[in-house]
Amino acid sequence: MIDSCNKSWPMRPMTSPLRPFFSFFGSKWRLAPRYPSPRYPTIVEPFAGGAGYSLNYPEREVVLCDVDPVIAAIWRYLIRVTPKEILAIPDLMLDQTVDDLKIPQEARMLVGFWTTRGASSPRKNPSSWMKSGISPKKFWGGWAKRVISTQVSKIQHWRIYNCSYQDCPVSTDATWFVDPPYQIKGYQYRFNSKQIDYAALGQWCASLPGQVIACETEGATWLPFQRFAEVCTVHGGRRSQEMVWHSLDGEVKDHRLTSEVKQLELEI
Repeated sequence: MIDSCNKSWPMRPMTSPLRPFFSFFGSKWRLAPRYPSPRYPTIVEPFAGGAGYSLNYPEREVVLCDVDPVIAAIWRYLIRVTPKEILAIPDLMLDQTVDDLKIPQEARMLVGFWTTRGASSPRKNPSSWMKSGISPKKFWGGWAKRVISTQVSKIQHWRIYNCSYQDCPVSTDATWFVDPPYQIKGYQYRFNSKQIDYAALGQWCASLPGQVIACETEGATWLPFQRFAEVCTVHGGRRSQEMVWHSLDGEVKDHRLTSEVKQLELEI
């Protein structure tokens, strides 16, 4: 099992990963290199969120599904927007709200995620973190715009669907990265754990064609999860026990036994 609360960094896959387009609560971007690598050309994330796993393999055919229309709208915008349009988005002054920006609604949603860290929905006002001036690269401004503008051309082949996991329009072999709101602790989201039938979700995962990687935390019962990593969360440095179920079970066991201890967080 990986203990991730030291100060070193995770190994990256051989492909060049993208940085997160926005900070999302529970993102697996830092932890993603420690999960099994995709075995298929297509990656499906039926609970897309910040798409932390797919960002590590951006050249693959990526299909994102999310029941939250806000998340779907942001990804739809990012897939079609041009670098010039991203760079033209104004900075957000500390006395402004995102509603003061004369830009498309989807762009305001994107900026709203950059007003704080590890949120489950976009905010309207700059957070106290943003106002403090500490780590300005973590909030909306020139650096964020430059990073996003250099990356949008690399996800133009991605697809996004505003739908539940059951309606995800993929029926062929793929690598399925299933990272739902957690059964016990997934109440922070707009579409949260109370709205999920976890027994049905487990059956659905077991029936999927190809490779399935399902994420959870300690105490989940809808699949026979294994201990995978202990991570430090961004909020208060608390420890969280990450669990995983992999349809190719032996690879997870090997992966856990050979991984080095790394610093990992649940957000970017």
